[in-house]
Amino acid sequence: MSVKAYFQLIRIHNVVGSAISAFMGFVVASNWSINPIKLVVSMLVVALVAAGGYVINDIYDIEIDRINKPYRPLPSGEISIRKAFIITWSTFIIGALFSAILGVYPFILALVTIILLVFYAKKLKKEGIVGNFVVALTSALSAFYGGLTYFNGNWFYRVIIPTLFIFFFTLSREFIKGIEDVIGDKENGVKTLAVKLGITRTWTISKIILLLLLITSPIPFFLGFSIIYLLGIISLDSILAYIIFLENTIESASKARSLMKIYALGTLVLFALGSLRI
Repeated sequence: MSVKAYFQLIRIHNVVGSAISAFMGFVVASNWSINPIKLVVSMLVVALVAAGGYVINDIYDIEIDRINKPYRPLPSGEISIRKAFIITWSTFIIGALFSAILGVYPFILALVTIILLVFYAKKLKKEGIVGNFVVALTSALSAFYGGLTYFNGNWFYRVIIPTLFIFFFTLSREFIKGIEDVIGDKENGVKTLAVKLGITRTWTISKIILLLLLITSPIPFFLGFSIIYLLGIISLDSILAYIIFLENTIESASKARSLMKIYALGTLVLFALGSLRI
């Protein structure tokens, strides 16, 4: 049993992305007035909770993944369900304990996020759009958590901007992911937008959200983010434009999802750099 399989199980690239999101939230809220201990602990909490969320999702998704992603560690049998449960609850508990170091509000938010992730994996995922909203919310909370950890001055005003951006971007990505997984989801009774409305209509809704994000993406510059953000986001928006002009097919959904990972990471970097005092 390889270390690689465990990294695949927790989706290490997404976990690192969640930690970067918390970092971004902290430096945006604080204008780069960094408290190293608080910053590192907040990133660790978000990473641990995210890891637990990905694993428990795979546990309850195992039958779907036997169709959509049979190569994953659980459906392939490389890692047992028992070990996956141990990993899930270990990361959740350790993450919650670390969150207590940061104060009452970060602790409460960590617990609420854990509850949402468990409830999503066990029930809400099959409810389609409700589950999509939960995924978008918990993703956006990674950035918000960093700002909450700082909790000083006008932290809320500053961090809510990237938080909302992440929420709507992730929502569109979830709809597109539903297109990619539509065959397995149909067979397992998962009521995604693609299953309920069809591939073409789901693409249309996703593209409308992406178009709105593209149009509104320069607004943070006028709300206090620097020219670094503005120049970067104008360049990065070419990815959104490309996705909007893709054909409304399952194959396009796979291509779009990969490109959206690049866009997501890019926006985290730009929000962080856009908060530098220059």
